[in-house]
Amino acid sequence: MDSKARQDTLEKVSIDLLSIPPLIFRQIRRKVIKTTLADLKGGITMHQFEIISLLEREGELHIAEISDRLHIARAQMTHLIDKLVQLRLVERQIDLADRRTTIVTLSDYGRAVWKEHKAGVIHAVKETVAQLPDNDLQALSDTLGKLQDILSRLHQARPEAVESQHER
Repeated sequence: MDSKARQDTLEKVSIDLLSIPPLIFRQIRRKVIKTTLADLKGGITMHQFEIISLLEREGELHIAEISDRLHIARAQMTHLIDKLVQLRLVERQIDLADRRTTIVTLSDYGRAVWKEHKAGVIHAVKETVAQLPDNDLQALSDTLGKLQDILSRLHQARPEAVESQHER
């Protein structure tokens, strides 16, 4: 790919990647919150559900790691974690290796809530995408698999490797 074509492709990919999250939010997240998360005592936001989901997969994480992985502003994290602690879904612990940092883990109750609501969340998403014709559904599945693979590799790439690719 020549330099001009690469720059044009980078521009298009950048614009497309920025347009995807709002589409997902409008079409799927809103329905998930209304249909599956609304019954939690005290309410829970999608960001809070994403935190629970991440902790279920990873076990325990520093607040800064959660913020980075979910792309949530660190200033917002304190409020989100406070609410989850108040709802007894997560627990905070001081990191013994660095007492200035806090580790967040799911509580036993949080694990139970995750198990109970995971199926409902998946069902709500399935209802939304079930409206697609078979060929679009298969194309979406293939594309999402490729996107996950590519973004995973991009996330794992060392900054030097990414910079050297730009020079090509």
